[in-house]
Amino acid sequence: MRDTQQPVADAGPSTSPIAPALAPVLMMVFWMLLGGAAGIKIMQGIWPFLGFDGGGVAIAIPVGGVSGALAGALLGLIRNPRWLVLLMAVFAGSSAGAVAGKVSWGAIGEIGGQVAGGVVGGLAWAAWLFLERRKVPTL
Repeated sequence: MRDTQQPVADAGPSTSPIAPALAPVLMMVFWMLLGGAAGIKIMQGIWPFLGFDGGGVAIAIPVGGVSGALAGALLGLIRNPRWLVLLMAVFAGSSAGAVAGKVSWGAIGEIGGQVAGGVVGGLAWAAWLFLERRKVPTL
């Protein structure tokens, strides 16, 4: 017997299975790059604070980059949208805090600004989560 299946005229193009399978990998790569950049920036800020004069490029950058990329790979495993919003809020807050702290107090203010900005980002996420839960009616 012959196949009697007929094509549907209004059917859209079939989606490729490659794109959904590639999305988690690309998300992991994104978090690894972001984590590597953040690790380098943090290590370059901490290195002189620890009292080391040399090795800022030879040691601080590879150590910060690798540790940040590993932390980013772990963050890339998160799939819950609420937790992803928390990560973005903390990263955005720490970046803004670092800039504000460096403008105000120099290199030391940059580290303190990162911490303070991350805390403010986390608090903003908590407030958002609290307000969103109040909007949803309980069933």
